[in-house]
Amino acid sequence: MSGKECSDENPQIISVSSRGSKRSARLACKASIPVPGLKQKSPQELGYPWVDRWTRSNQAAGSKFSYLLGLFFLLLPVGLVFSPGDGVSSFLVVGPFFGIFILGSQLNTSRKLYIYGPALLKLGTIPEVGGTSSGAIRFLRPLRGCEFVEIKLACYEKDARKKSDYSYSDAEYWSIKQQVRIRPEGQETIVEFSFDLPTGLPIDEPFSYYWRLGVRGTSRCKSMYRSWRMPVKNFTGAKVV
Repeated sequence: MSGKECSDENPQIISVSSRGSKRSARLACKASIPVPGLKQKSPQELGYPWVDRWTRSNQAAGSKFSYLLGLFFLLLPVGLVFSPGDGVSSFLVVGPFFGIFILGSQLNTSRKLYIYGPALLKLGTIPEVGGTSSGAIRFLRPLRGCEFVEIKLACYEKDARKKSDYSYSDAEYWSIKQQVRIRPEGQETIVEFSFDLPTGLPIDEPFSYYWRLGVRGTSRCKSMYRSWRMPVKNFTGAKVV
């Protein structure tokens, strides 16, 4: 499905933050700085979706680590036996509360994963600024009571929003979204999408900008959400200045 066909059938909503009109100095340099002795990981090694393979969502990929982290904090009181001081003892007593919170949150995520089933993404084209981003999302269970889903592709700027406690958080730099009708196929559900990406947007970089594709259910499936990190690159011939 081409970008034009997708925009005709499913109106797209584009949003640009106030920072979108300001060219950041970081856009002037897009080449990675080589570090001697360190090999840059490929998109496949980083877990990014790719054209020739199905990739699990971030929610499913990070579940094992969340469970292990929750269990670690939950079992911290065992360390009281070897505690060298009162300060450490206090921390070990509070630790289980963090463990309960992490495990509770992950159990809720796992419940939603079980209800709607695993979601896999395969890209139709490599996402490129000045080009397109297209692909298909495959749910391994039927999305009952959900006729449409909302798909959003967004670029985030790292540590761009200053909080009241003087810490920083990531902020949305640019985004586009559309509602897409789902296509049942037996016991599975297929969702296809295609976005046109204008020139002049930042590409995916580890310490400045990153892209995320998210799909959210509508109607009775509003609690369903899946996301993937997207390896957005420069379109051939396009130049960001």
